[in-house]
Amino acid sequence: GVVEQGPHAPDATDLQVLSLLLAGLTDASVAKQLDLGLRTVQRRVKRLMELTGVSTRLQLGWHAYERGWVAREPHDV
Repeated sequence: GVVEQGPHAPDATDLQVLSLLLAGLTDASVAKQLDLGLRTVQRRVKRLMELTGVSTRLQLGWHAYERGWVAREPHDV
């Protein structure tokens, strides 16, 4: 897939957050691993959900794969 670019495309941090969430980490674990605040992680997830027009994190994960934002194959972080 082609990664979308533009003002509304996810940035590198968004993609890291998504990848870790899809790997099964909690918001708190993602925040700690990326040295972000918990609210920052939650705000980024909410923005990505609004960007993709979805209402659940499961749908967000599906969209992330479809749009090429995250790799389909699990990999070591």
